[in-house]
Amino acid sequence: MKLLKIILTCLASIIALVLIFLVVIAPILTQPQKELSPLAQVWLNNGKYISWRSTLEENKSFGELDIFTIQKGNPEDPAILMIHGYPTSSFDFYELFELLSNDYYVCALDTPGYGLSDKPRDGYVYSIEDDARLVDYYIRDILKLNSLALYTHDKGDSVGLALLKLYNQQDEYKITHHFITNGNIYLPLADLTNIQLLLLNKRTGPFFTRYINGKRFAKGLNTLAHSIPEPSEKVDAVASNFDYQDGGEVQHSIIQYLNQRHKHENEWLANLQKSTVPTTIIWGVDDPVATLKVSDFVWNKILEKRQTKACYWKLPMANHYLQNDQPEVINLIIRQAHGEQVDFSRIDQDIRPVLVD
Repeated sequence: MKLLKIILTCLASIIALVLIFLVVIAPILTQPQKELSPLAQVWLNNGKYISWRSTLEENKSFGELDIFTIQKGNPEDPAILMIHGYPTSSFDFYELFELLSNDYYVCALDTPGYGLSDKPRDGYVYSIEDDARLVDYYIRDILKLNSLALYTHDKGDSVGLALLKLYNQQDEYKITHHFITNGNIYLPLADLTNIQLLLLNKRTGPFFTRYINGKRFAKGLNTLAHSIPEPSEKVDAVASNFDYQDGGEVQHSIIQYLNQRHKHENEWLANLQKSTVPTTIIWGVDDPVATLKVSDFVWNKILEKRQTKACYWKLPMANHYLQNDQPEVINLIIRQAHGEQVDFSRIDQDIRPVLVD
């Protein structure tokens, strides 16, 4: 009887795994798209590449990588640097670039493994702290900025928190404001998706990562935007960025940032608590992955009573990709933080942001 129970349990596990594959993974199986969509091509044409060599000893043999960067606006205007999340790219900020670049110098890059940057395989170690050093290099040596505001989303939140440690060790530039948006910056409260868990797993991840296709993956990401679907040209652009250099094949590797997040979580949150940079949390309230539990925790435990100024905005009718759901609202919050007079009353009541006391 015991043997029969064991066999039945194993069969149930196998059936469950097959069902997950059929329901979750099978819809995103196709051959990868090779050519950039028209909108993705425009994004590429407006940017430029820089060379970057990983600072990790494990990556020494890989040489220099081509890193995609993009800047829009007048370099003499106040600078805003935006850091994207997983598994997307700087294209996430397409709308914000349009809204802000008349008055601000808006900058972004694709970290290794993402978007239009190189996506090395064969044992390359993708690292949050290495990404932070890349961002620091981009600020100092490429942009040559004296000051900037930092806007981060999702995995980019972790890069931004790791950057704070480097920032405190230098005096070449000043971060004037730190905007933190939806991301799992406290993993005990995270609600990871089935796909994230499958990709993160050492056994299932390498298998499933080979079959992820950008176009349908991008459509799946729309479940993390609000109810109104994005125009198809934007879905196509997201897919093109994802599929660049067969990006699906590195998903198991790049999602390991969550393990790094777990390892360094207390240190990175301590960086935020000790930070002398004014900080604003902006959170889409409908996010099913990085839920309000995360932002409420960071506000209540880290920022609310911190000596340096901080504030917390909740965005109704905004999901995980709040910069795509409510770009105009975020535009106004950023401008207000920079000292501009902003009239939130012109925003429809049902999407008007709520400032937490």
